[in-house]
Amino acid sequence: MKYAGFVGSGGHMPAEAVAEMNRDFPAYLEEMGPRGVRLYGRELDDHDRAVTVRVRGGETLVTDGPFAETKEFVGGFDLLDCADLDEAVEVEGKSPVARFLPFEIRPFRGEPRVVEPRAAAFASEDDSAGLPYLLTVWVSETPAVPLDEQAVLREAEAWRQELDDRGAYIFGGALGGLETATTLRVRDGKTLLSDGSFLGIEEYIGGIDVVSCGDRRRAVDLAASHPFARYYAVEARPFYGMAIHAQRQLEPRA
Repeated sequence: MKYAGFVGSGGHMPAEAVAEMNRDFPAYLEEMGPRGVRLYGRELDDHDRAVTVRVRGGETLVTDGPFAETKEFVGGFDLLDCADLDEAVEVEGKSPVARFLPFEIRPFRGEPRVVEPRAAAFASEDDSAGLPYLLTVWVSETPAVPLDEQAVLREAEAWRQELDDRGAYIFGGALGGLETATTLRVRDGKTLLSDGSFLGIEEYIGGIDVVSCGDRRRAVDLAASHPFARYYAVEARPFYGMAIHAQRQLEPRA
């Protein structure tokens, strides 16, 4: 069964914590790699680099910044292939990141679409085909207009197929509801679990799609074309990688 493990972040971490994670992460990957339980994992760019897109009455509305204005935010995620939630908890609980940051574990609704070799290139931070963006559907209790969820889910699958045919789709799919979320924290060597999202807000991530884009404008266009953008909000945010790092070096310093 496939799970998404969202990493919670509150911003920059102490240098000691970063050093410990970097020191212990290779051994973690060496253990998980042969088991085939952690398929991919990658860090997102800063949350203030996000843009939120809504389509209302045929008009595209774009707001700079992330959808959720919370103290903690999603800093990255893993794609897991585990037998059940217990194994997913074990896999994320062993991550050095879990000693410092929470993980929200959510199952996919059915099998997500994973396109190889694009997904493997994404995992290795080979962004030569285009900068990858995470499109996050933020579901609220009341959609902008009434919807037939099953019909829109089918429309979303057709949208993914179209992007796949154009070489722009990497992986993603619909996630289970908020009631399926489990938040994991590791403190003093003990794994602590709680129901629900680490964000503590009513809205939740209803689905994720990783797409290949040339730039922010293209990401906005793809987010606006997402079928769920007519009912909810779709946040577009780039992943951190060598292309982003190089871009940062060229940005003027304050």
